[in-house]
Amino acid sequence: MTIRIDAVSDVGCVRLNNEDMALVYGEQLRDDKMAMAFELPENGRMTAIVSDGMGGYDRGEVASEMATGLFDAFLDALPEGLQVDEVVMELKRWCRETNGKIMDAADGTGMGCTFTGLFTYGEQAFIVNIGDSRTYRLRHDFLKQMTTDHSERERRQDDSIPSNLIYNALGAKDTFIDVTPTRMVEGDKFLVCSDGLSDMIDNDTIERMMMDGCNVQALVDAAKEAGGLDNVTVVMVEVIQNS
Repeated sequence: MTIRIDAVSDVGCVRLNNEDMALVYGEQLRDDKMAMAFELPENGRMTAIVSDGMGGYDRGEVASEMATGLFDAFLDALPEGLQVDEVVMELKRWCRETNGKIMDAADGTGMGCTFTGLFTYGEQAFIVNIGDSRTYRLRHDFLKQMTTDHSERERRQDDSIPSNLIYNALGAKDTFIDVTPTRMVEGDKFLVCSDGLSDMIDNDTIERMMMDGCNVQALVDAAKEAGGLDNVTVVMVEVIQNS
């Protein structure tokens, strides 16, 4: 399976520091960009994760770096041959343990982070989500949000509620992880982003730009042109159609 990955993490136009962190094929990325194409080995493990730090100052930055680093170590150590339900159970264990470590490191400051994205294990792909960062899939010219925002706006279906009020995050009490097993097929494009993108440009615009073949930098630029009120980190994973 041939994979193309394009990733950018940008501070945006307003914030003084970037609390986002991406985990791209085992590499942590902040205030940087990356593009690569490769043949994913059979049973290979690939990550495309975005974690959006919260809490202000440098504490959200610490949380997102911890979350992505701990996930990379978790995936490397995950034994081969697990069934889908066993992988899900291991992810839930990772979520509990990582949440505890972030809460310990926070020492009462309230730091935390979201966590979402795509990874592969064996012949299976999984989408994970904690919080309100998003993972999308473009398939057959249709953009679908594959994650549900863990926000009060989404839970109450009330657009008058500020979008940044979330009820689930790493570093919060009773944190949980959504896990969706999925398949990657030729032609798929997965987009993983912090809310610095999705709060600035709507899904219709994201869909149109992706269908036009835009790269990730163009999406980041569009978010910044719309105000760039937050850090914006975007990772695109394309499953290339082999001739």
